[in-house]
Amino acid sequence: MNMDIDSYLESTLSELGGLYHEFADKIAPPIFADIGGIKAWRYQKTSESLACYLKGVKLISTLNASMVLLRAGYTQEIGALCRMADDFCNEIFYLLTPQDGDKFSKDQLQFLTDFFQEEFDKPKDPLGSTQKRANVPARKIHATFGKLAASELNQSDAQELLRSTHQAFSGYVHGAYPHIMEMFGGVHPHLNGMSGTPRVDEWRGQLIGYVHRAVMVSVFVVRKLGLSEDENKVRELLSKFEAETGGKSEKTAAELLKAIKKKRS
Repeated sequence: MNMDIDSYLESTLSELGGLYHEFADKIAPPIFADIGGIKAWRYQKTSESLACYLKGVKLISTLNASMVLLRAGYTQEIGALCRMADDFCNEIFYLLTPQDGDKFSKDQLQFLTDFFQEEFDKPKDPLGSTQKRANVPARKIHATFGKLAASELNQSDAQELLRSTHQAFSGYVHGAYPHIMEMFGGVHPHLNGMSGTPRVDEWRGQLIGYVHRAVMVSVFVVRKLGLSEDENKVRELLSKFEAETGGKSEKTAAELLKAIKKKRS
């Protein structure tokens, strides 16, 4: 690799973002619609494929923000954004296939209803807005990943893997005690980022994995959109990234998880 790893991650995200722009050009564009007296961009027709695309859009933006934070040394804040990125990836997986035979389940339909619901049904009177969301529990979304990963991991292991990651990274969002204490290298906390500390290299390693995951999940996004001619472009980007970073392990997911369990015992 001729460029430094940070520049390479940014370059990969830029290339992936360019592909998402290409995807946007092939689906019906949003219009500048009237939302309760306020103008805003909205799609006229919603669907699970559009939801997957928009979650992918948010995923790329979130990881771009993480790279800015990495260069500034703000590792705690990267942790919070990685929790968000986990959610976006898991939600894309959740919407890939029907969970009730050949139909979307009640929970999947509820998820879509909540996602496309306006934040305020009376935008000019937020306090007078009445809508509520019946959020689908994270455990049900994780269970879907368990089914999708069944060829590599047993379902309970796959769910536990997501639950553990979700819980660990939630500490950065909510300011948990052990996570805050990572800001200390002695008596005083680092309040202006952690440049020059081992934390930066630790999170750089995490972001390599997250960018890898973003490209992988985008294969499913483009397939969900029905843009078969663009899937090869995403796969080529994935192959190039794995070759440059060594991101593809020779071991199966089950073998990797077995090694983790062995370390814990």
